[in-house]
Amino acid sequence: MKNCKAKVLTSAVLAAASLAHGAVNFPLGTYVYAGSVMDFRNTVQGAESGLTIYAVSTNGMVLSSCELVDPDGSGCNFRLEVPVSTFATEKSAAVGDAPNCVIESATGMRSAATTSFPPILSASAVTNCVVKYANARAYDHKGETVLVPEDYIDGISYWMESKGHAEYSASDDWDGDGRTNYEEYVAGTNPFDPTDYLRVTAFSATPSVHVLKFEFVGGHLYALKSAESLSNPEWVQTRFSGESGSMQTTAVYEGPGDEDVGEATLYVTPVADTPQRFYKVEAK
Repeated sequence: MKNCKAKVLTSAVLAAASLAHGAVNFPLGTYVYAGSVMDFRNTVQGAESGLTIYAVSTNGMVLSSCELVDPDGSGCNFRLEVPVSTFATEKSAAVGDAPNCVIESATGMRSAATTSFPPILSASAVTNCVVKYANARAYDHKGETVLVPEDYIDGISYWMESKGHAEYSASDDWDGDGRTNYEEYVAGTNPFDPTDYLRVTAFSATPSVHVLKFEFVGGHLYALKSAESLSNPEWVQTRFSGESGSMQTTAVYEGPGDEDVGEATLYVTPVADTPQRFYKVEAK
């Protein structure tokens, strides 16, 4: 019995010493990160995106995760409850920690841009935040940095490989149709088909109206530009009217999907005292 008491006393003394040195870890509650995940176009993502968001400790351990849901009235589409304890462990964070934020697609591909959440201020609190999902890659296009969605590059990877292209290049013209790969992406045309590119397909003119036709791809944004000469032309954005009759400077033609195509007709009022005028349709 004496030995037993001595052991109990020793354990109590060790526990007291551990407390004095702050080595005992106690759960303090949960810290909630709630907010919105947006893509690089600032579009709030929903359940259909198939994305999962993670709060990851600095040593790479997952502290909390959830699949994105359809945004509520405030635009919130995720809620992460991070366990908080006296000091950080493999399963919990400590006050002052800033967990990394990781976005993962349904196929298991993680976002290239991994950012940190705001620091944990205390246990049992909520921080609202906006997370940018970097679902695009940056490329140089004629000296300008442009963003191309990863799913677009993944979608043409088969043709890239079959044509001997190991990497996507925004400024190259793979099919030789005079449009760069990036310009074809913006227009929704095929960068491997020299017959598929954005152009005016029909034109007619009367003293009162110029009529142009072109083939559109659903969901893409188009503008009309004009110039008085093709010798060092100064292309200016030009107002037009569509089937509705209202004047506009840009137009989006909706379809069931990105592959939906159709013919659009634009009507332009000629500029007085201008002997000639050239037009082009441009995707934006």
